[in-house]
Amino acid sequence: MSTGKYNVSNDYNLYRIDEHEPEEKSKAEKWTPTDLKIYPVKVDTSKLNQGEPKYPLSSPVHLHLVVGRVKGGKSVLINNLYLSERFFKDDFTTRILISSTAYNDAVNSHMIEEFDFVFTEYTEELLSELVGLIEKDEGEGRWLLLLDDIIGDVKFSRGRTDAISALMTKFRHIGNGEVEGKLSICLTTQYFKYLSTIARNNATAYYIMGTFPDGELKKMAEALSFFGEGDKQFIEIFKRSRVEDHDFTYLSVEHLEARRNHEELIWSKESSWAKPYGEAKNVDEALEDKNSNSSNNDNNGEIDMSEKEKKKSKSKV
Repeated sequence: MSTGKYNVSNDYNLYRIDEHEPEEKSKAEKWTPTDLKIYPVKVDTSKLNQGEPKYPLSSPVHLHLVVGRVKGGKSVLINNLYLSERFFKDDFTTRILISSTAYNDAVNSHMIEEFDFVFTEYTEELLSELVGLIEKDEGEGRWLLLLDDIIGDVKFSRGRTDAISALMTKFRHIGNGEVEGKLSICLTTQYFKYLSTIARNNATAYYIMGTFPDGELKKMAEALSFFGEGDKQFIEIFKRSRVEDHDFTYLSVEHLEARRNHEELIWSKESSWAKPYGEAKNVDEALEDKNSNSSNNDNNGEIDMSEKEKKKSKSKV
């Protein structure tokens, strides 16, 4: 007699057992963890083509972002980095310069003479053609692409990744099928805000040249606060890196280190501050001490009395 309610016992197929079906999972051997460690993957490093380490510099396959206003020293820096055997000259078989001011700046004359290709106008078509040449190049020789203040020529549009940013996501793997690591990029710009998020996320190192307004420096601190582990700490790093004229801040993402120029270590992820945090003097104090010392030296060994001491001596008289 039907009660109008569903009765599971009436379902003929519900508990029917098929002799061809496997045993119930509950009867299977229970899985027990034995080794849950994550091990590195073995890779044929000869195909990576990364070159010999150059610590504290970047590896030969790199993305350098150079930020600095006019007269900040950007041109002098890149001339040294890519024309001197002390740095990266011998790491590249082909060097390309794209700069709208290539022939207008006397500092570029040496690069124009030594680089293999020089272009004064950037287009996405040109970039695509150059990447094609690199991928067709047989052998392990590396190419350098130096993009000097060309951000104004880049076409940005909402919802679309520009060609340079797209290239930066994969530059380490650009190769000819046999080896990768055939491309390095150096991009210079006057304004940090013009660097796309993709560029920042893929940078091997930053070079911060010259001086900046507080607003621009705060933007850098927000984006690069992993150096020093805080916005204020980043500002401290910047101050410590400015002692003499033409000093620059070298931020190595590869090594997680911050340096005054290349030589003086300021902070590292491994060992924190080279000098205890808060002890360093700011730029104004450093210059004041420098001027004070020079004035004392001009007194032919005589002790320069302070204003208070002078007033005391007058009152006694």
